[in-house]
Amino acid sequence: MIRTKRQRNNIFNDDSINKKRTLFDKIITINRNKSLFEDLTNEILYEIFEYLDIYYVYKGFINLNKRFQNLLFHSTLLIKINILTMPKSKFHHYHINIILPNQHQINSLRLLNPFTVDIIFSPSRIISKFIYLETLILDNIKAQYLYKILNHLILLPKFHSLVINLIEYIQSPSTLFYHIFRLPKLKYPIEHFVINSRIRFDSFNNLLFCLPQLRRLSIDCLVKCTFTNINSHTNFLEHLKYVSLKLDYISFNQVEKIIKDFFHYIEVLRLTTKADESYLDAKQWEQLISSSMPNLRVFDINHDSSARNNPLIY
Repeated sequence: MIRTKRQRNNIFNDDSINKKRTLFDKIITINRNKSLFEDLTNEILYEIFEYLDIYYVYKGFINLNKRFQNLLFHSTLLIKINILTMPKSKFHHYHINIILPNQHQINSLRLLNPFTVDIIFSPSRIISKFIYLETLILDNIKAQYLYKILNHLILLPKFHSLVINLIEYIQSPSTLFYHIFRLPKLKYPIEHFVINSRIRFDSFNNLLFCLPQLRRLSIDCLVKCTFTNINSHTNFLEHLKYVSLKLDYISFNQVEKIIKDFFHYIEVLRLTTKADESYLDAKQWEQLISSSMPNLRVFDINHDSSARNNPLIY
């Protein structure tokens, strides 16, 4: 998951809360006057629609009367699409009647089933018609579709938020990171970076060099790779305070190198490790923390192995 600056998120959240309060006050006033729902002004109806999935708006109001048909067919309302589990036959109807006619008004799009991505973004250049798209959430997507989509997201003037959940292991994630980081709106410094999938350890070094303003880093699984000769270039990430890593058969020596190169300023380090019993050497950790992580205040390690060689050093 990629997020831009926390300050920008807080501004958006505050704005949303204020809008909800204003709308609630209007509805309270309407209830006191005992008005009917159909008596609401177009402005208030549009505000209500903003908090509903467009599918339910169309389903609930399109056949109510002529006025609501005109509201929906001639609306300038920005639309949020949240497509969860849906049969393919039903989605075709949804796509033809809701998504296609409103491409230019969709500002948030979440797709859960892989076939929905293939239908909506085929051919991939059709993405350029989503001129107001700001947020794209892709669950269970294949890499082959993702690369095509990323190439065209560059053309969207308002796009700034991307969430990806891949269903397959990527051999070369550096290419994926390159495509993501060149998106124009991601020029805002990335402060929080979360990867909920497996990536190769040899890509980790390059990833950290791409995130100079990083504050929090969480990776679900760093995977051992055959090629382990990673170039070392010290680049203390002075803003990085929190790191959580799950390591899959990666040696202590490799992790030690990363810590010395990048983790000088971190305050919280959480590791899940396995196999290499060097992770259990308390004296080794004491030396590494005092020399390379002087600001560390929380150290949490969960190691999956048995101490067989020399339990006295642990």
